[in-house]
Amino acid sequence: MTSKPTANTSPSAEEIESYLPAYDRVELIATGGMGAVYRARQISLDRTVAIKVLTHACSSSLQFRQIFKCEAQVMAKLNHPNLVSIYDYGEAHGLLYIVMQFVQGRSLHDAAHGKSVEAHEAAALISTVSKALADAHNSGILHRDIKPANILVDSKINPVVVDFGLAHQSDESTKKGETVFGTPGYTAPEVITPPFSADQRADIFSLGVLLHELLTGQLPQSPYLPPSSLVTVDPRYDSIVMRAIHPSPSMRYHKAEDLAADLDKVLAGQMLSPTPLLHTPVNHPQMVRRVPSSPIVAVAPTPPPKVKPINGEEPPANESPKLDHSRETSWSTKLALAACLAIAFLVTGLVISHTQVDSGPATSRMTQPSSQPKQSVLENDENRTEPTIGPGITANSL
Repeated sequence: MTSKPTANTSPSAEEIESYLPAYDRVELIATGGMGAVYRARQISLDRTVAIKVLTHACSSSLQFRQIFKCEAQVMAKLNHPNLVSIYDYGEAHGLLYIVMQFVQGRSLHDAAHGKSVEAHEAAALISTVSKALADAHNSGILHRDIKPANILVDSKINPVVVDFGLAHQSDESTKKGETVFGTPGYTAPEVITPPFSADQRADIFSLGVLLHELLTGQLPQSPYLPPSSLVTVDPRYDSIVMRAIHPSPSMRYHKAEDLAADLDKVLAGQMLSPTPLLHTPVNHPQMVRRVPSSPIVAVAPTPPPKVKPINGEEPPANESPKLDHSRETSWSTKLALAACLAIAFLVTGLVISHTQVDSGPATSRMTQPSSQPKQSVLENDENRTEPTIGPGITANSL
């Protein structure tokens, strides 16, 4: 007889109060696949806290218990105003729990999902989150699940990064056969593509995606279009986003504080430091369904580069460029044109001689001018319809 599997349910608020007598006024505020979060009052210090509890099923799983314990240990190493703080960790009646800072506000997902926000607000927010993650990175911790739902914002638009459930020590590599967790659309390609590797640049990729989403109200698509081609924003944000979400980690910002520094420059009206790249398409592996047969590459507006011809010869300054399909006129074409001209001259001569024979002496008389003057070419042009110029092709229309 097999034992009945444990239900993947969360305890009620009444159960939490009975399991944890040091807390009262317990109220369920959020649920997820692994657990639930409750708001409660810590009686001894009379302060509001958040209590995260694993579900019954996850509490029975060794893997999820290890993940939960790792989250608590990671949070204990953090000390930054924009990273959630931990107060306690333990187990009660077989359920694992974490007591942590309660942030009064909403997640970015609830506050801005599907909406674009003011560019300066988006830049300031991502700059603050980048500095907070830089502090975590300097402590050897990777978040690995940066997304709108894991960033809480208070009434003063002050962000706090939460949910370090997928956090990873930066000096630990992903083991063969280990389950790789992440959120589609925000997770860096190297995290979900064998041989599975991640460092702080994986968090930077997620920050770049989040910045693009805040600026435009949508995730980056494939073929990639920079923010300024979708909404009216400073083109400098194009360079920042493209550098943050480049498929190759080596082409991204190497440190989160560098991303924050560039955002602060834009906010201060300063120029960005010149950098090579990024005139290549940025295609996320999960976006291939929307790639057309001939991908269109859109990059940040820059002065048109001088293209050197393949044969190494520079064309004369005043010479118009030739189309790729143009060719020199062949000899057969030239002979055909000459034959047509000869026939035309012959026919013209015959017509003239025939006319002179039929008209006789009358051809010597002068033709009397018409009493009505002929309209000039300019007058005729007034009644002519000029061709109209249609709208130019833009990245959006493509």
